[in-house]
Amino acid sequence: MLRISFLFVGGFALAEGLQNWIRGKIETHLEVVLILLITYLLAFVVMAIGMSSRQTLKRLRHLPFATLIALVLTSAYVISQVEFNGAYRSDSLAFTHYAAILFTRGVNPYAQDLQGALRVFSVDPQFITLMPSGALMTILNYPAMSFLVLVPAVVAGIADMRVVILIFEIATLVSIYCWAPAKIRPIVLLPIFAGSDLVINFSSGSIADFLWVFPMICVIFSLKKPWLAGACYGLTCAMKQTPWLLAPFLLIWIFHDHPESSRGERIRRTLIFATAAAGLFLIPNLWFIYQDYSLWWRGVIAPTFGNLVILSQGLSMMSETGFIPLPPSFYSVTFVTVFAALLFNYAVYFDRLKHAIWVVPILTMWFSYRGLQNYFIFWIPMLVVSAVYLYKERTGLL
Repeated sequence: MLRISFLFVGGFALAEGLQNWIRGKIETHLEVVLILLITYLLAFVVMAIGMSSRQTLKRLRHLPFATLIALVLTSAYVISQVEFNGAYRSDSLAFTHYAAILFTRGVNPYAQDLQGALRVFSVDPQFITLMPSGALMTILNYPAMSFLVLVPAVVAGIADMRVVILIFEIATLVSIYCWAPAKIRPIVLLPIFAGSDLVINFSSGSIADFLWVFPMICVIFSLKKPWLAGACYGLTCAMKQTPWLLAPFLLIWIFHDHPESSRGERIRRTLIFATAAAGLFLIPNLWFIYQDYSLWWRGVIAPTFGNLVILSQGLSMMSETGFIPLPPSFYSVTFVTVFAALLFNYAVYFDRLKHAIWVVPILTMWFSYRGLQNYFIFWIPMLVVSAVYLYKERTGLL
């Protein structure tokens, strides 16, 4: 496994070297030339060590991980500052950054039209969310923690919130690597680095999902402690709506996870989880709910009920391309039906499906009328952590 990790990381470094050569405008950005030279040197060194003696491998066993972190940092720079020249590539990060700025000025961002953010952060028109009428979606359509987490960076004068996303991403990778047992640690991050999109392209292009992925993996780390797992889950849901799908499944997990306990004890643990989750969700949102509940609610439900255009890599591609023109209501009904079927089966066959919980959002959102790649791909870290959890569970390490 250790040799495989060295060879994988060397190959990934070669692939990123090529991508940064394409992205990097090396004729005018000489720092990218230096990055490329170091990248290829690392690739060759890592692959050579991967075929060296067993003693050398063990002594340098953390080199592949350090190399992956270096590649994330250097590619993030090339993409965000050279290829995109500091511009945001998604309206979502532009809106949450702008909302954080408004909040520091004492303004409720849910009560504002945030269209100005598109100009301030130079968002490309092709990455702006539209409604069927052609109008722009310009209200804040996430729970409050999505922008409150950016407030310290705004106060500190940081101009590009991709720095914050990168901090959360590195924290996620380090946490998974350190939590994994030494025996499987060399390969634990390989599924996450199977391509550049999850670890590099999306975050560098302004997709902020690692902000909720980090507390979500903390939920898995702490599932044996319902109060802590609930608190982490509440914070996750206070950042993004996608994790809300897991609420009933996690309640089933917490209830069934200690079959040796009495029914009363299992109910108590479930209530502790639910109370902690509700509390940590409400705390960052409560002020905005108090200010104007209707505005907060309108924003939070907009991704689901906001009458947005069909945009998908899921089933609704058929309608998006005109292959089979079906209305959004068809996909909404399909989404609910699939979700209900998965929930029923998870409750009935919990012992068999316990660790499949993290596939639920991927499957259900694939049937939604808006099913973008980042809706699916950012669940891979949770799948990896769950595989580690299963390994620990079966080897008595939990």
